[in-house]
Amino acid sequence: MDSSPQSKDIPPAPPRTWAQRRIFRELSDALSAVRQEIRRLPSQSVDGDRLRTFEEQLDRLAHLLEHVEDVERTRLEIHLITQVALSLSNALDLDEVLALILDSVKQVVDYDAAGIFVLDEGGRVVVGEILRGYDTFASGKVRQKLGRGLMGWAMEHMAPVVVADVARDPRYVNARPQTRSELAMPLFTGGKVVGCFNLESDSLGTFTGRDADRLMTFASHAAVAIERARMHREILAKQRMEEELALARRMQLSLLPRSAPEVENFDLAGVNTPSEMVGGDYFDYIRLTNKDLGLVISDVAGKGVPAAFIMASLRASLRIEAVAHYSISTILYRVNNFLYESVEPERFVTAFYGVLDVPARHLTYSNAGHNPPLLLRRDGRRELLTEGGLILGAFPGAAYRESVVTFSPGDMLVLYTDGVTEAESPEGEQFGLDRLEEAAREVASRGARAVTSNLVRAVQRHAGQSNLQDDLTLMVIRCR
Repeated sequence: MDSSPQSKDIPPAPPRTWAQRRIFRELSDALSAVRQEIRRLPSQSVDGDRLRTFEEQLDRLAHLLEHVEDVERTRLEIHLITQVALSLSNALDLDEVLALILDSVKQVVDYDAAGIFVLDEGGRVVVGEILRGYDTFASGKVRQKLGRGLMGWAMEHMAPVVVADVARDPRYVNARPQTRSELAMPLFTGGKVVGCFNLESDSLGTFTGRDADRLMTFASHAAVAIERARMHREILAKQRMEEELALARRMQLSLLPRSAPEVENFDLAGVNTPSEMVGGDYFDYIRLTNKDLGLVISDVAGKGVPAAFIMASLRASLRIEAVAHYSISTILYRVNNFLYESVEPERFVTAFYGVLDVPARHLTYSNAGHNPPLLLRRDGRRELLTEGGLILGAFPGAAYRESVVTFSPGDMLVLYTDGVTEAESPEGEQFGLDRLEEAAREVASRGARAVTSNLVRAVQRHAGQSNLQDDLTLMVIRCR
């Protein structure tokens, strides 16, 4: 099985010169011919001592040829490893690096099947892999080797392991019936294992300790290349996440009102101050009639683009239903069913929706599991607007109750999301309702916009700007 992209070609090792090939061939032929002539000589025709001396010289010549051949093979291996190191140093894609490693290994040590696995920082989760020579469905079995097979042993001891006959080794995990011998090589850098590769052969005794020694230097280059490619992948993933957050922030801002409407009897203001993480906070003003104004604040469970999409769906469905139906309980019933059918089960929305009768100074509302808005009376009393029903999008057919409050001049309603009241100080203390009331009343006489600004500053002072984990979303309705 080979799911990897096409790897880059490794430059071939420099070929032997014509003279080198001729010398090796002639020496080998001459040595072979002399041995045959000696065997054909009558046993009594040559002095025994001279014959033994001659045979010793031939053995030295054969040994010399083997040594020269070994030196030549080592030279070729060094050249190959150098070329591989250069190629790996220029590769940043992890899949490309893995494919390049396997293609290169085969030129150093031949195999019938091979696999490489790259582990995460904790050394537990596979974040990259490539297999060659295995059946299509063998990946899971090969992965078992990481925990309890020969690869597991190699990584635990940070040393290669060579098995001439896998049938005689209890550590072997059978992922390929035709395998007879195996070599497992850990990949580590800076004293940390980053992965492992194993080579398998259909013949007994294919791999030797010398093969393991050849691969040790190669493995160190491969480990560095894998670590660099993995870091590059993490950088790209971080960049994609940042782009996703930026997109979600643009979506969120495009759905929020740019300014509060001017209405008689009331002073309105709203604000959304983003944290580092994009949330699903939403507030809005919906013009229904000349005298009726819809007010909504909500919070979508979750972060990022998914939450922004759900917020967009909520806004669209709520605006459609608010224009089509008069009853608030009907509006929320229909919005709830729409979200239940269109969003994932673990996603839901808390929301507060009300209709402000501007001339009469009445607010008819329903609270769908949202933080209860704080109604601050001019005489110092406070009320929480809790009447309503369940969160939106979690339970089909949920019913919602309505309630009505009447404003008097000087009264003020503060709507907020949990990013305000649940903002924690460095000591872990939440901002809470009491601080919210205090900061709101402190500047109430200066108007709704001054209240929202003062509340944001108060929360930021309490939590510290770097400690804010959620958006701060507020809406203030002050009766004049």
